[in-house]
Amino acid sequence: MNALLSPLLSYVLLYKYVAIGLIVYISAVIAPLPTNAMLLAVGAFASQGYVNFWIALPVAVVSNVLGDLTDYGLTRRFGGRVIRVLRLRNVRFFNQLAEELRTDAGITVFITRFAASLSPIAALLAGLVGVPFGTFLLYDFLGNLIEPGAALAIGYVVGDYWSDFSDVLGLIAAIAAAGIVLFVLVRIYRRITRRYTANNESE
Repeated sequence: MNALLSPLLSYVLLYKYVAIGLIVYISAVIAPLPTNAMLLAVGAFASQGYVNFWIALPVAVVSNVLGDLTDYGLTRRFGGRVIRVLRLRNVRFFNQLAEELRTDAGITVFITRFAASLSPIAALLAGLVGVPFGTFLLYDFLGNLIEPGAALAIGYVVGDYWSDFSDVLGLIAAIAAAGIVLFVLVRIYRRITRRYTANNESE
């Protein structure tokens, strides 16, 4: 990631908010760019006066949301064809996952904003299974307000020492992603188990 981070920071120093917006948007759509580390650095730059924290924050939040909406919109528009071609309606796990996302759409969208590189996948799935647009937008915005905001704030506070926190933040993001996936899978399993037990009791 360090090989990618250095040129990204060079673009940020040259083009500032345009570069921040484009990098965050591209990362939110699908590319696994080191945006958290970049935002830590941007926060440090803000503490030194190179950029304005209160401009960088809404740029990062809006770009993240727009990237997520791009993923959501693509699968919401074309997802029906994907489901038919891949015959996903015949896949039990897909149906359970779709039900999980629709049942607790708000909390699922919100927590997956902290799942690092898995976040675009969650946005794609949300559009694929038809999570309501308003629900997706609200909880996506709330999650994206906290996630980049935290990275910028930490970078601002630690200043020149931001690089010391980069690996720690990456590790936290990886742990969070694994925990979120496990959380969703456990809930799906429990619902399947409850449904199976209820069916057996009714017979």
